[in-house]
Amino acid sequence: MVGDKRARVEQSQDDDDGDDGGSGTLGAKTGVTRLRGRNAGGDVPGAHAIGIIERVELVDFMCHERADVRLCPKVNFITGQNGSGKSAILTALIIALGGKATATNRAPNLREFIREGRPRAIVRVELRNLGPDAYRPDLFGSSITIERQINATGGAPSQYKIRSSSGDIVSRKKEDVVAITDHMAIQVDNPINILSQDAAREFLASTSPDKMYHFFLKGTQLFQLREDLEAVRQAITHAESSIARKREVLPEMKAEKQRWEQRYGDMRQARDLETRVQALGRELAWAFVEEAEAAVGGVEADIAVQEKKLSKIDGKVATETAAIDAITKEAAQLEEQAAAKLAGLEPLGSERRGPLERMDAIKATLRSLKQTEAEINAEARSTRERVESLRRDIETERARLVDSDTAGKERLKAKVQELDGVVADQEAEISTLQAQQKNLESRSLELNRARDQRKAEVDRARAHVERASAGLGDMMRQTSDQLSAFGRGVREALEMAKREKWHSMAPIGPIGKHIKLRDPRWSRVIETTLDKVLNAFLVGSHADRAALDAIFRRCGCQSRIIVCSQELFDYSQGEPSSEYMTILRAVDIDNEVVKRQLININRVEQIILVEHRAMGDKVMVSNNGGFPRNVTACLSADGYNVGARGGGLSTQAVNLVRPSSRLGEDISQAIAREKQLLADQRRAVDEAQRALDEASREIDGLWREHKRSAAAEKRCRERINATGAEIEQARERLHSDEPAKIAALEGELDAFSAQLESIQTQFRDHVGQQEAAADELQRIETELGLIDQRAAAIRDQAAKLRQAADRKSGESQTHTSHIEYWQSKRATLEEKARGLLASKLEAEAKAREAEACAREVHAERVAVEHSSRRLDRMVSECKVRLEEIERSNSMSLAEVAERAQSYITAYDKAAAELRSIEALVSVLKTAHRQRLKMWTEFRDSMAMRTKMHFSDNLAQRGYTGNLEFDHTQCTLVPKVKTDQDL
Repeated sequence: MVGDKRARVEQSQDDDDGDDGGSGTLGAKTGVTRLRGRNAGGDVPGAHAIGIIERVELVDFMCHERADVRLCPKVNFITGQNGSGKSAILTALIIALGGKATATNRAPNLREFIREGRPRAIVRVELRNLGPDAYRPDLFGSSITIERQINATGGAPSQYKIRSSSGDIVSRKKEDVVAITDHMAIQVDNPINILSQDAAREFLASTSPDKMYHFFLKGTQLFQLREDLEAVRQAITHAESSIARKREVLPEMKAEKQRWEQRYGDMRQARDLETRVQALGRELAWAFVEEAEAAVGGVEADIAVQEKKLSKIDGKVATETAAIDAITKEAAQLEEQAAAKLAGLEPLGSERRGPLERMDAIKATLRSLKQTEAEINAEARSTRERVESLRRDIETERARLVDSDTAGKERLKAKVQELDGVVADQEAEISTLQAQQKNLESRSLELNRARDQRKAEVDRARAHVERASAGLGDMMRQTSDQLSAFGRGVREALEMAKREKWHSMAPIGPIGKHIKLRDPRWSRVIETTLDKVLNAFLVGSHADRAALDAIFRRCGCQSRIIVCSQELFDYSQGEPSSEYMTILRAVDIDNEVVKRQLININRVEQIILVEHRAMGDKVMVSNNGGFPRNVTACLSADGYNVGARGGGLSTQAVNLVRPSSRLGEDISQAIAREKQLLADQRRAVDEAQRALDEASREIDGLWREHKRSAAAEKRCRERINATGAEIEQARERLHSDEPAKIAALEGELDAFSAQLESIQTQFRDHVGQQEAAADELQRIETELGLIDQRAAAIRDQAAKLRQAADRKSGESQTHTSHIEYWQSKRATLEEKARGLLASKLEAEAKAREAEACAREVHAERVAVEHSSRRLDRMVSECKVRLEEIERSNSMSLAEVAERAQSYITAYDKAAAELRSIEALVSVLKTAHRQRLKMWTEFRDSMAMRTKMHFSDNLAQRGYTGNLEFDHTQCTLVPKVKTDQDL
């Protein structure tokens, strides 16, 4: 009942008696009625020619002994009485096209279809194979005949033969049958394609939703697909279980394989073990010799290393000695330069003596001029007094001529006595004024010196203020860039150094970056002691020094570069007692290389720190009048260097550097201290200026007082002179008995008046000489001031040179300490070298003894590939292995090889099967997931198409309805509304 599935044609009955519908029993009991499709152009058999059943042939199948049914391309009806074999034809069609016995609902197995008493049954189906969709027409031709033979006995229950249109057998495989039916869209187990009586009866008798859904699945082949997918899933599960079992067994098989491989290998090696043991014994004997010789070589290498170290130490000692010589020479040169500078004071002294002599001469001249002035003044006063006296004498003579009685003389005597008292009082006042003037001159000298001192203090205080202001400015800049404390260009140099490749170690620096103060009390004195070293950088080789120096030149950095060793020597034996605070103990250093270099360069572990100079004086004589052990210098927080091994117990003031942040100190605290110091220094400037102003005012007051005193003395002398002249006149009048000669007195008066005019002219000339001498004296004082300034500059330069010489002496002491250190280390190395020499002699004796023993074992030297310990272990292992093989040697080598090969083959096969199954399972899982997804999509699509066809068919009959699918519950409920429902 297979017809065209893709075209709907009008059908009519056409009895074709000429067509041989069957033979045998089929002709008596059944008949075939064919309805051929027609259209306007007549029959078009090639339109859908592929897959049409043209013939069905049965031989000893069910009730048919032999039946041959030929079918038309369209609808065919097979009629006959009950039991005549109609269903047998349909069953044969199912069986021939690859269906199972259970799919026919006629028998549980294929043998039940064989006609009773027959050995076999044969069913043949001929399918048309025309058109563009024909299945392999080049091989099969226009038709394909599928023959299936069912055997009652024998191995295979059925056999296939697939023939071409020419009758040739093309294939005997069921897979090709399945391929042909799939290509032609023939589904023998699909009730829509082949609906058997039992399936139709079951469908009509059952209306439950689950069975309807089941029929839907069967009719659309979804059921079979689902069963196939389930079978695939079960196959996957089964395969995974098989994989798990194989994985469990595989380790045991591998262990057994390895055991037999080992056994086989052992038996193969057993033949060579004795020879191997002998060879290993010879190698072992000579291994002892080589190890003894290696021990000798090792000791020789150690001796060479020690000699190299000794040579290196000698070089360092020579270097330090050369450095000491150079430093001593430099210090001597500095001392010579200082002496030369001081010698330059002698010409200045000679140069100074000339102006001093001129000054003394001018001062003597001035004193002489003063004396001459006094004499001129005295002569002028005397002449003036004589003139006045002559005038008075003339008046007196004239009066005496008038009054010459006794009463006048008495009055003259009383007047003389009175005038003598006035002179005595004036002389006493002059003595008082002179003493006062001497006091004023002494006080003025003191005040002038104090004023000069105050002026120097003001200058120094102002210089301190300027330095403090500059230091404060530096600190303020350090708040934003701490590296600026180490000098110009340091930050840029560090950035460039990070990008450079170094031969030994990356530069370390600046050194102060790795140092942090524990107590800020020691900040100034430690920074002063280390100073330039804080800005220095450390490198490991001269090549690195050259590279870093090139970077410094590009950045303008002036920091020192030190080539150092990274050796971390023990310095604990060189430290003083723990009761002393050293520079090393006062700081934290985060880099051990930096710490060792500070010890080498500055001896920071042997410089102690004290609060005050007095404490340092006591400490530096505390060891029986000498320095404490391992102490080279003592520094006080108030800026004194109390003694040094290079300079004895002398104490020197230290020029403390300006504070900075180079020692890791909090810059804000340093800024606060510097601001306070600047404020104190400004107050000191103000106080010194006030003291200077006060001294200047006091000097001005003394000068005014001295001028007043000199003026008072002058007035007293003038009064004394006037009174003396008056006394002389009175006395002359008193003792004069003769009348005076007025004419003579008048002549003498004219002479003295002319003399007075001459004295006044001389005095004016004398004043001019004094003024010229005073100007010359001022010029000489200016010249002497310049000479004194040059002398002071020379003394400062000499002092600096001596300070430099003192520093060089300190450096020489550092190098001396280095020499002592290297010499002590050399003594230790020499002791070690002597021990190594004794070890070498002992090792050589052992080597000779080992060689003698080895030659007893084997005269010729044997190449040694392993150590004696390993060779001894290998000999022992070979002997033990030989014993084991001898105990377990119950099988021949061939038997063991065969057994081992069987286990190897079994294991390799099982491992390959496991890998193959795992790969197949992985592919199956992927395919199963994909097919399950496709099955779901196909089910949904078929359900939708079924609903559409159901609705269309109902609509053609004037009904309405729909199909309700529930894929979760697997139910299908058809709902139809007929005329009765309406």
